[in-house]
Amino acid sequence: MRRALLLTTALALSLTGCAGPDAESEGEPTEAVISAVETGTEPGTELSYGEPATLVWQPTADVTGELELSVDGVAEQRPSVFDGWTRDEAMAAARPYFVTVSLTNTGESDLGGQVVPLYLRDDRDTLGAPWTLGGDFTACQSGPPPTPFAPGDSAEMCLVFLAPDGARMKDVVFEPTEGYDPISWSG
Repeated sequence: MRRALLLTTALALSLTGCAGPDAESEGEPTEAVISAVETGTEPGTELSYGEPATLVWQPTADVTGELELSVDGVAEQRPSVFDGWTRDEAMAAARPYFVTVSLTNTGESDLGGQVVPLYLRDDRDTLGAPWTLGGDFTACQSGPPPTPFAPGDSAEMCLVFLAPDGARMKDVVFEPTEGYDPISWSG
């Protein structure tokens, strides 16, 4: 049910030059959470901004992802941050957030371009995925990890999240599959 809400929200919040989280993913995600999660941060862990977690998931059938990731900060933005971009009514009602993260590839797979299952959870418990913005949106160049993103590579990134219909951000969560007890960050 929650995933259906996410899909509906993603469709309603379309921008010209912008795509949802599945726009560039390669392969189909698997249903199973990797049993190697035991080597990562325990599901259900609640962290503060700046605290790292080791995240393990399987973005495609032949790729296992392992990242050390910290949510370093969250900044609510004015809707005017998108001035100059085509917006519909749903977009105009959305509350934008810029989320800064630090990540290091601690696994054995190149994770370049892979979608990290990181979501903004709002005060209505709706999950929203980060947006990939095309063009020259210098305020927050949101998207998946750079390509290539080989083992040992690190990056600092800014991700754009939208809370629909005036909702407010509650926390940022890692949830690789439905039913997984998410790892969360809040400030």
